Amino acid sequence: MNILVVCGDYFNQSNGLCLSTQRFVKELQKLGETVRVLSSDRCGKTYYSVPVMRLPIVNGIMEKQNYLFAKPVKKVVTEALSWADVVHLSDPFPLSVKTVKLAEKMGIPMTGTFHLFPENITASVPVINFRIFKKAISLYFSKLVFNHCYAVRCPTEKVRDWLINHGYTSKLYVISNGIPEEYIARNYPEKNNKLFTIISTGRYSNEKDQRTLIEAVKRSEHSSEIRLILAGKGPLEEKYRKLGKELPNPPVMKFYSQEELRKAVREADLYVHAANVEVEGMGCMEAFATGIVPVIADSELSSTSIYALSSENRYTAGNVLELKERIDYWFENRELLPARGEEYLELARTLSLKVTAVQSLEMIKEAAKAGNKQVSR
Repeated sequence: MNILVVCGDYFNQSNGLCLSTQRFVKELQKLGETVRVLSSDRCGKTYYSVPVMRLPIVNGIMEKQNYLFAKPVKKVVTEALSWADVVHLSDPFPLSVKTVKLAEKMGIPMTGTFHLFPENITASVPVINFRIFKKAISLYFSKLVFNHCYAVRCPTEKVRDWLINHGYTSKLYVISNGIPEEYIARNYPEKNNKLFTIISTGRYSNEKDQRTLIEAVKRSEHSSEIRLILAGKGPLEEKYRKLGKELPNPPVMKFYSQEELRKAVREADLYVHAANVEVEGMGCMEAFATGIVPVIADSELSSTSIYALSSENRYTAGNVLELKERIDYWFENRELLPARGEEYLELARTLSLKVTAVQSLEMIKEAAKAGNKQVSR
């Protein structure tokens, strides 16, 4: 079976959607499938490459999300589809829209993965962060892309319910994006940190809400004994650096390579996932797969809190005092961290990419067998 995966910014190394797609492609290939990728030529060339779209205002907005649109060149898309038996769409952007139109004409079945809510786009751009714009983006996602798919993979049940409530009509499969096998390993070394180390990963932006974490550490009873690492980059970096200067120990703020990040996570005492808009939260999952204990923000538009194993691992998104209490609890009860970490390691094994890729492949095979037929739930 020839599987064409469409991802507009495939080689991006600092965007969760792109990283998940890269891993998914590799895992499908390990399963013996023939996979080619249709994407932009930014940072590398795939089997079918197109240039980046040059739209000054739009590019400015998307750069805040660390993602650029690929130009939907009809000739290249047609060539890719002429090879494919089935198409898998990783994003709902212009290249996917063009692919959908041509694939339907050519009778090629499609599946997709839902990777982001409209708020993932609007939260960092106040001028469009209004209900009407978010509704319009949701309609764009569904009407132009996902409702044309035979099936759509939803990373969590919470995402599936959101799609149902927003008029998505394709067959919906709840399948995690999955954690790579190499991340799932008990690694709780002897801590040589003089300070209790808290790490959080993600773009410096409104929806990732590092502000709440900085404020919580500031108010902690043990703030002078806490070291905070904010791994990432983004538009709010200067704002967070200024806010961080108010801490007894200003936070470490920098972008880490994947290997550097894994090392930093393994050496930390606690992971905090503060995002209030999150489809699944791969950074958090990769962290707890090493046995580090997370504290996770719970909000209407974040699925990551489903991985909170107790109330001590969860707090209400944006609630500084509640997060401060969770931080103080784990600081004062750090002897409990190894045992809870073991529980998270077991959870991670059930979310292995090796397992979820097989589940996703079954979905793709079902779509290929059904042909270019759409389903209604």
